[in-house]
Amino acid sequence: NSSLAWLDAHVVENMCGDSLSLEDFRSSYAVCGIDLSQTTDLTAATIVIEKNGELYVFAKFWLPAEKIDEAISRDGVPYNIYHQRGVLDLSGDNFVDYQDCYRWLVDLVEKYEILPLMVGYDRYSAQYLVQQLEAYGFKTDDVYQGDNLWGVIQECEGLLKDGKIHIGDNDLLKVHLLNSAIKMNHERGRGRLVKLNKNDHIDGCAALLDALCVRQKWYAEIGEQLRNE
Repeated sequence: NSSLAWLDAHVVENMCGDSLSLEDFRSSYAVCGIDLSQTTDLTAATIVIEKNGELYVFAKFWLPAEKIDEAISRDGVPYNIYHQRGVLDLSGDNFVDYQDCYRWLVDLVEKYEILPLMVGYDRYSAQYLVQQLEAYGFKTDDVYQGDNLWGVIQECEGLLKDGKIHIGDNDLLKVHLLNSAIKMNHERGRGRLVKLNKNDHIDGCAALLDALCVRQKWYAEIGEQLRNE
């Protein structure tokens, strides 16, 4: 069972472009994915908005304020620059405050009238965040990050190669996509998402797959709205 880099660099480069503005997608329907850190590390959330048959991905990251210097030296990633760009927010002191993730989603609705019709979350997420989201009115669904996502991974890869997914200038999401590998279980003929190297981060990629998973699973029910035609 070997791990191989998932995406070619040129495939990822094709996703990138000018900055995307939430304002341009006002009054759209979307799906969301959340990958919460288990301990003190990065947390990521993505929303995926369909427009004219293309998928536009907005990703937000959170890191505890007291951990940023340690994370920069450990990971060799300029988190301070991503913070300045607004891609990454400092949240809590030593642990990410999941209220910030909740507020980001609520802001999508209340500031931009962007309505996530389904929120996919890693099933190891903090239950109180899920309860809060549901109390606000979001529909949520848990996603198990195992080889059951193989179909979603294959769909995502196809969309990427067709140039149908766009991430704008979010370089931190780009790094996480390039850090991603697939570990194949040859007996089952299925693969699952893993890190290319032990210390890599792939939270942004996992959050994207969470969003694409609920999009695929619920498309018969919500697909017409998601098309934003």
